[in-house]
Amino acid sequence: MTKRRFLVAMGILTAFCVAALAVIRMDVLAEEVPSTEAHREASPLIVNTLEAVEMASYERERVYTGMLKESRRSQLSFLQGGEITEILVDEGDAVTKGQILSRLDSRHIQAGRLQLEAQLSEANAVLAELVAGPRQEAISAKQAELRAQKARSESLKKQVARRGTLVDTNAVSREEFETVSFDLQATIAEVERLQSELDELLAGTRDEQITAQQARISQLQATLLDVDHDLEDAVLKAPFAGRITHRYVDEGTVVSSGSSVLEILDDTDLEAWIGLPASASNQLRVGESCHLSIDGKEVTAVIQSMSSEVNQATRTRMVRLRVGAGRELQLLPGQVVRMAVSETVLDSGFWVPTASLTKGTKGLWSVYVVHSKSDNPVAARSDVELLDTVGDRSFVRGAFKNGDQIITDGTHRIVAGQRVIPQAKLVVRSEN
Repeated sequence: MTKRRFLVAMGILTAFCVAALAVIRMDVLAEEVPSTEAHREASPLIVNTLEAVEMASYERERVYTGMLKESRRSQLSFLQGGEITEILVDEGDAVTKGQILSRLDSRHIQAGRLQLEAQLSEANAVLAELVAGPRQEAISAKQAELRAQKARSESLKKQVARRGTLVDTNAVSREEFETVSFDLQATIAEVERLQSELDELLAGTRDEQITAQQARISQLQATLLDVDHDLEDAVLKAPFAGRITHRYVDEGTVVSSGSSVLEILDDTDLEAWIGLPASASNQLRVGESCHLSIDGKEVTAVIQSMSSEVNQATRTRMVRLRVGAGRELQLLPGQVVRMAVSETVLDSGFWVPTASLTKGTKGLWSVYVVHSKSDNPVAARSDVELLDTVGDRSFVRGAFKNGDQIITDGTHRIVAGQRVIPQAKLVVRSEN
């Protein structure tokens, strides 16, 4: 036998063997299929079921993200310019309301205040003198001076009368007579002046003088108060309790009025700002309490206000919530805040356990429903539309109806048409 004939014979033999093995395998499979079907007919699968109830709507919980903000933030500056002599705080320091933060050089203001105090003391002394009136010694002295002038006036009158007769006889010159007459007139005028001054002393101080002096004292007091305000303005105090976030200058810097020295924010009273869709915000009310999640911490907050319009860019409505004492809760402005809001969705469907869903065709999902055939219930596959998933439950819409028994677990062991024995019957509602 040639080599070529040998190879042909071997090929024919190999083909015959493969064909024989295929026939044997088909016989074995034919025997196994009836055996498996028989096993299924003989051993139904025990399954857990529930009775579904159709719901006209369901509650969906959505989580929205926002930002934690301070309730107040201020740039602190002096009302007047000057050289900074002290800065008593630094960035990150916690401060209380009214705490002194910085000081300006106020030596020239203090010197001006001392001068005003001296002027005020002098004005008060003058007022006290005016109110007390003239001293008795001054009145007595004025009376004595008046008596002396009156005596001199009487003497001059006699001299004028005597010289008047002598002028007619040319015993006294006209010039001497006129000199004495002029002295008499001057003395009479002096007597009138002294009498007027004595009457004024006896009458006491006039009310107008006291009023004028009181007005001067009030003016000095107002000026002194203004200086005190300048001294207060030279001291920078915290307008509220909080924390220093920025320090812009150091000691020795000459600043002008209104130049920023420090920045402070109120971290004792924090707020959460969260943008919600209009539909979600409509379910909230100002004044009600809500639960927030901040870096894993559950915090209770109170709704303070809601914006009156929807932001055109984000299509959300801003909700402001008061978180409260952020320092005690170890919270900081800028942290992310999460808020869960329940919404009512007007879609009809059924609640089923998520574990009961199996992947179907064309992106759909399926559940197995117990189909009763007299005394032999079997599993039937039913396609559903998955509407929402909340935790371990799913809201679906499908061809089954109220009262159908849905197999809840073990669906990986089930095929359509398999005999089953329902173990339990539960009712799933939206509130479960």
